[in-house]
Amino acid sequence: MRVSINDQSVPANFSHLRNLEEVIVELHDKYLPGGHQLFQVLVNGEFFSERYPRESRYVDVGEIATLNLKTVPDEEMARFLLQESGRQAEVLCQALEQSAALFRLAAEDEANQYFAQVLEALRWLLQVGGDACRVLKISLEEAESRDAGSVSRYLAGLEKLLAEMLEIAEEEDYIMLADLMEYELLPMVQEWQQILMRLACR
Repeated sequence: MRVSINDQSVPANFSHLRNLEEVIVELHDKYLPGGHQLFQVLVNGEFFSERYPRESRYVDVGEIATLNLKTVPDEEMARFLLQESGRQAEVLCQALEQSAALFRLAAEDEANQYFAQVLEALRWLLQVGGDACRVLKISLEEAESRDAGSVSRYLAGLEKLLAEMLEIAEEEDYIMLADLMEYELLPMVQEWQQILMRLACR
């Protein structure tokens, strides 16, 4: 197996490892340039992207003839993630609308699955904003929320809304939950999307 990072050959033997996941972990720990993040993986000349968590552990080392890794500086990765999270917010908005519609149709089981995915995606979007700001050494407050003013006030409002929604979900008042999703949470997600995009352009 021939291994390279940013087109530079890595003179190491990886035959003691079993799968792609183990190889990537070792490369990340020992050979990745400081201040860089793994951005792209090519296996046998083909782009590799996990379709489900830890898929790389099912790629046997014996199947790999060449492995090429591309890295980018931390700051570039942070900006990329901000831009990507802005696009993911679009998907989240669609999921919110779909979940609200399902709750109104009394399809609670399917709607609750969407709702759980919405909460997980929202958690990821909020985390990306905070993590990217730390890497870029900028304050979230520099991307003031248009409607809520300071970002800290916006986040406090979002936390209060989510707590209210979880309480209503426990009470199984699905029509009220659908209204909150469509008329309150959806605009707040759209506002967070704008905050992320403003941060990406700084």
